[in-house]
Amino acid sequence: MTKWIQDAGHGGSDTGAFHDGVAEKEWSLEAALYVNQRLNELGVSSTVTRKSDRNLSRDERTAAVSKYEKAISHHFNAGGGSGAELIHSIYADGSFEKNLRQKFEEAGYPFRRIFTKTYPGNRKRDYYYMNRETGSARVTIVEYGFLDGPNLHRLKDKNYREGLYECVVQAICAEEGVPYRQASQEPTDKGTTLYRVVTGSFHKRENAEKRIEQLKKAGYEAFIDILRK
Repeated sequence: MTKWIQDAGHGGSDTGAFHDGVAEKEWSLEAALYVNQRLNELGVSSTVTRKSDRNLSRDERTAAVSKYEKAISHHFNAGGGSGAELIHSIYADGSFEKNLRQKFEEAGYPFRRIFTKTYPGNRKRDYYYMNRETGSARVTIVEYGFLDGPNLHRLKDKNYREGLYECVVQAICAEEGVPYRQASQEPTDKGTTLYRVVTGSFHKRENAEKRIEQLKKAGYEAFIDILRK
């Protein structure tokens, strides 16, 4: 089975994007740790580039990733856009990214694009060093959303973010041929009780989307959570 590594972008003095009190490095670490834990629970071998808020040099990061077959580099974007972005090497076929895009869209998350980028003046060289300097590892850079975009209020909801991470877990399980199981609904913090409000289940997506519109008009945040039996 393929061995994966989860790269938590930025860290330490490198905050990454920063907006409205949110530092990218914190959520990228959260994403990497979440996906790593879930994959290992499901039987997929995975590790991380960093487990805490620490500086990681470019050489350290790429050397760690290059030891593995496949990697996700977890990030949050900036620039005022909306939706997730997926970046892969010019030498990858993009099939994994297409599958991950489908997972995001099926779960009702906004999606912007899949793309590659070449180095200025050299169309045979990847622009991003995580694609260029990680040996034979296949690296997918995931930008989950824009910290300075219109969806920030939703991104600030940890359950919403974990739903995004869960899409990555689903896509990896599908690629590895590993049966996917939903994450436990038990509270993540001991002593804390969380109450989930369910307002309906629908066989047709359009009916679910109508209910979402009704809730939003009433002033409630809502999103579609897909359940498969």
